[in-house]
Amino acid sequence: MSQIAAAANSPTADQPFGSASALNDLDLNSFLELMIAELQNQDPLNPLDNAQLLQQISQIREVGATEQLTQTLGSVLLGQNIASATNLIGAQVTALTDDGERVSGPVRRVTIDGGQPRIDLAVGPLAAAGTEEGDIEEGAYVYQVVWNGTDGQEFSFDVATNTANLSDFNGTIQLRNLPETDGEKRIYRTDATGEGDRQLVATLPNGTTTSFIDSVANSRRQATLTTTPQQLGVARRVTVNLSNIAQIEPPPN
Repeated sequence: MSQIAAAANSPTADQPFGSASALNDLDLNSFLELMIAELQNQDPLNPLDNAQLLQQISQIREVGATEQLTQTLGSVLLGQNIASATNLIGAQVTALTDDGERVSGPVRRVTIDGGQPRIDLAVGPLAAAGTEEGDIEEGAYVYQVVWNGTDGQEFSFDVATNTANLSDFNGTIQLRNLPETDGEKRIYRTDATGEGDRQLVATLPNGTTTSFIDSVANSRRQATLTTTPQQLGVARRVTVNLSNIAQIEPPPN
């Protein structure tokens, strides 16, 4: 009968270093089960000699040591990742979600999911320069995003921005991190003074839309907002992987 030692021979000369072998693919429990089965089914007229038994015991020790080392290294890596993640609490980060959405917000807490740290952000609406060219002149603007609740009541929140503070402004402004709503969102905007009437620049028919690029000139704005919606402070919880963080701003002292 073939021995475990024969099944676990070293790789041949044409195998790359570190390639999988029968022994490398076994965990400790499988190895012990295989060895016990071999001892139970060996030829009683030709049992293992002491040298063969010692060799297999040595192999068991190697498998056990490798498995323990792997577990230890995994625990050390998880501990380092958790420490890195918790050090970010309070910091402002920019990251990608699992769906590829770019979000920014302060880190509120750290959770463990599937043995990996996940970071919860409190993501609020913000304005940035759009990547396209548009007809918005330089100035200070206030956006008011309006939507209706399930009972018909109007809600809204404001996003203020000044093009002087936007990097690479080229006539468009992008609103990010908009909240998901039950129905459409209507987006109104002031003129370049940040004052005066708030007039419609877009309607987002899908309530799940969370970003919008505005390129509308002041003269092309439409209907004026004549109602007084209930103002809300809006932020949503977004969870991202530690590895998906692209930018970090340290928490304020």
